Amino acid sequence: MHELELDVADDACTLRLDGRVLARLDGGAEALLSGAGERLRELDIEVAIERSEEWLMPSSRLLQGLELKVRDATGRMRSMLGASASFTLAEVEQAFARAHDAVAHGRPVSRGGVADVVLLRELAHHGRLSRILLA
Repeated sequence: MHELELDVADDACTLRLDGRVLARLDGGAEALLSGAGERLRELDIEVAIERSEEWLMPSSRLLQGLELKVRDATGRMRSMLGASASFTLAEVEQAFARAHDAVAHGRPVSRGGVADVVLLRELAHHGRLSRILLA
């Protein structure tokens, strides 16, 4: 069984398969929102989705059906997803929908949390992951 891991930190997000680095996003997930204003807009989320797809697509075929173990040094993933240790793709999609809704309606939401959820959603969707474990 392959081991797929995502390390989330403020300075970088690193995706590894069996210990080998597949992709590294310098600046962490918030780099996906570079150029966005102080108040996030729906357009900023769309741009972040495109950037995350560009980041992960070269390795997406290697991820098919795997379980992703997320190590979140920031704690933002936990605050966006909830207390469970394991999440389905549908639960990740719900977290994304909540973040998107908050942005769309101008409600306060963590900028880094939004970026983290966008990145995780795109990994789950394009990688067709079986499950996400939050360590």
